[in-house]
Amino acid sequence: MLTFACGRQQAIADLGLSRGQTRRFAHCQVDGVWGQVWVKALAGNDFLFLFGNVGLAYMDQLYAKRWTIEQCFQNLKGRGFNLEATHLRCRHKLRKLVALVSLAYACCLSVGTLADQKLRPIARKNHGYRATSLSRHGLNVLRQLTRPSTCPDHPLARLVERLLDWLARQLLNLHLTKIVG
Repeated sequence: MLTFACGRQQAIADLGLSRGQTRRFAHCQVDGVWGQVWVKALAGNDFLFLFGNVGLAYMDQLYAKRWTIEQCFQNLKGRGFNLEATHLRCRHKLRKLVALVSLAYACCLSVGTLADQKLRPIARKNHGYRATSLSRHGLNVLRQLTRPSTCPDHPLARLVERLLDWLARQLLNLHLTKIVG
């Protein structure tokens, strides 16, 4: 329930928003707290509701950035990378593990992005969002490419090979003398 500065109250469902339509409200009260409100209508009478005290004009952009970071942490902690399952206690070894898992995540994200754009787009759900994340898509592609039945001339295999060549060149340019140990 939104409460406006004039005292008028209105439910989000009563805004009359059609799917994909957004509305912004400055200086509204929600649950006794004053702030900015951004609402987007989704499929099935669902809403994406953002509330905060940041600039109303870019609240959705900040949320998108924050959501990207949140997905990264979720993927690193579980969903194939399982960083939380480690039993390491040595701070130095944990730093190396986090660095290597982060590189693996970045590689999966890059492969997933390239595969989505150029070769195999990720299916969209009814609400318009991807069925799987870009990093999961990349991890699935890499898993498929490591199967013995995969042809090395497959377009995805060539794409991943180019990506790994680029990564190797980047690492060589950094003049890394010690990566593990």
